Amino acid sequence: MKHLIVYSHLNPESFTKAIVDEIEKSSTAAGNEVKVVDLYSIGFDPVMQFPDIQGMFMGGDTPSDVKAQQELITWADHFSLVFPLWWGQMPAMMKGYIDRVYASGFAFQYTETGVDQKLKGKSAKVFVCHGSPDEYYQQTDMHKALKRVFDDGVLGFCGIDTDIHFYGNVAMGPDELRKGYLADIAKVY
Repeated sequence: MKHLIVYSHLNPESFTKAIVDEIEKSSTAAGNEVKVVDLYSIGFDPVMQFPDIQGMFMGGDTPSDVKAQQELITWADHFSLVFPLWWGQMPAMMKGYIDRVYASGFAFQYTETGVDQKLKGKSAKVFVCHGSPDEYYQQTDMHKALKRVFDDGVLGFCGIDTDIHFYGNVAMGPDELRKGYLADIAKVY
């Protein structure tokens, strides 16, 4: 399997990066070919500009940074998206990546008969770290809302089968909790 890991965290020493390292290690050990994209280290620009719209809707050229990411998505059978939860949402870097890369005409296309899901047959796992305990986000339906965003509104909309994992209390929780999360990832891949 060809596995693309895309992550967003500005601190290369973060727990988010520890999750990425564990995913890469476990997936490689399972015999998968793995490529990792650190959106910060490549200097990805998350801000959609007019050339993005031209490429999607006006027959213009797709910007080269977006094209490079789309080529990786085309290459991959499976994706892992890894990011922290900030203010109940994915960081702007990850949101901008999705906005620009999973574009109309590439990831999906509206047709007279509905939506053409251009990434059908691919799968993804989404790993979300957050500072609040999981119980808080379960009680407030935040997990449910995020799951719906990815299952129905982003990856699922493009035809990708998704599975989402939440890792709460990562900043203030005990080391045993974080070690347990990393052990969970080793079981996933």
